[in-house]
Amino acid sequence: MSAASDVRRLHSLPIRIPERKILYRLGYKGRNAQVSDTVSEMITEQEKRLGTLLRPEALYRILNYDETNQHPVFKGAAKVALCICTIGEELERSSAALIEDNEMLRGFILDSFGSEAAEETAIQADRIIAQEARGLGLWPSKRFSPGYSIWDIREQSYMFATLPASEIGVRLTDTFMMVPRKSVSFRINFYRNREQTTRRFG
Repeated sequence: MSAASDVRRLHSLPIRIPERKILYRLGYKGRNAQVSDTVSEMITEQEKRLGTLLRPEALYRILNYDETNQHPVFKGAAKVALCICTIGEELERSSAALIEDNEMLRGFILDSFGSEAAEETAIQADRIIAQEARGLGLWPSKRFSPGYSIWDIREQSYMFATLPASEIGVRLTDTFMMVPRKSVSFRINFYRNREQTTRRFG
């Protein structure tokens, strides 16, 4: 829990990344793709390092619509959840070090694990926030990030003004990019009526 009572902080999210996702990033896209023993060994080798390199964390805050900046991306929402997630910077540093040592494939494999881990962190935060929405009797939207469609990347500044991202080691550059790079920001709208959301529910 953050020092601000209305900010939730998620720690130690369990991250599991199927090998097929790494293979896909390496270009092995068919079910029958032949993967060399060398590549398989490198994937296993880098996967074993994740326990010491990943620091998956997230911060989120739930606001009433009238507490937001009322950007069109929040239209129709009763409440809005804003979230910033990260896996920390250690994996990026290690990946860069491998590449600098001409271990290009190992570096790319580790970077791929980082990208998948950042996405998995966002997925888990999304799931937790969606459950909270349902607990409030509201219907959550799909998550949506600055930089897509009508939500300009410059709106990252609003996200960072609303959430204490420095608490999980994330900062914003002058060009509105997040550091560490393996970070994700998004909003989830909470609607009063199920018909307002395109999120699927089981």
